[in-house]
Amino acid sequence: MSLFDPAPRSAPRVEVAAHAANRQLPEASGRLRRRLVTVNVSVTILVFLLTHTLDGLVSTPMAGAYTLGMLLLSLQAATMVISALWYDRACRDVCDPHVNEPHGIAGRGGELL
Repeated sequence: MSLFDPAPRSAPRVEVAAHAANRQLPEASGRLRRRLVTVNVSVTILVFLLTHTLDGLVSTPMAGAYTLGMLLLSLQAATMVISALWYDRACRDVCDPHVNEPHGIAGRGGELL
């Protein structure tokens, strides 16, 4: 029998017990996704509105060779990078609470890894 063959119907079903800390994961991950999308969409809309309301001013030089439009796009890109890093850290801390728990595997010096 191959590992990829389906189990026969008469085989007992294996139920995996849910850890108590994992019960709130769908809510937490949903909140984090909504915050990430809200921040990125609001900055994108802000840049879009400023670009269309300041029609001719977007091409004016602001800092050396950088124009106002380039600075607005840099703000948008920085916001997306920072929010992605925040989302990654928040998912690690909130959605995967067991990452930092010891797994009972002893290292070379006898300490738990």
